[in-house]
Amino acid sequence: MKSIFSIFIESTNSFDGQENGEQVILLIRRHPFVILIRLLFFIFIALIPILIGAIASPFLYSHNLLSLCFFFYSIYYLLIWSLLFYSFTMYTLDAWIITDRRIIDSTQHGFFNRTVSELRLSRIQDMSVQTQGVIQTLLHFGDLQIQTAGTEEKFKLFQIPNPERVKDTIAKMATKNT
Repeated sequence: MKSIFSIFIESTNSFDGQENGEQVILLIRRHPFVILIRLLFFIFIALIPILIGAIASPFLYSHNLLSLCFFFYSIYYLLIWSLLFYSFTMYTLDAWIITDRRIIDSTQHGFFNRTVSELRLSRIQDMSVQTQGVIQTLLHFGDLQIQTAGTEEKFKLFQIPNPERVKDTIAKMATKNT
């Protein structure tokens, strides 16, 4: 039985704009550590009202402010839930698709704002991998920059798992296309 988290790293489905005969080689999202850190942050800020409530409960109870306090706590937790949902949505919808012909960068900037760019593998001139710090080194994730021919901007794949393996896969596919 496959893990439910496999939807974040594997896909056998096609995508909108796929060319005839084009095969998806890799579907890449940011490393799971990125969303885990955000999740831990949201857990931490969710604990703050509980601590404040435990300290201030005698005062709130004696002044009949519990109802007002629960109202503000509800708004606070609704905001946290919304931000958590937003973070998971952005994490899931930011993706890079590597096919046997091109690289597609789908970046979600908000709920209704998306940028999709593509780069033909035959246009790749240079690739570099950058791993910064102990955490990225130990967990094997980092950034991959792809320089193209011409005056186009570099393609940047941020915080991806195993950037060296991805670079080698792209290089192999690029040599097949030349």
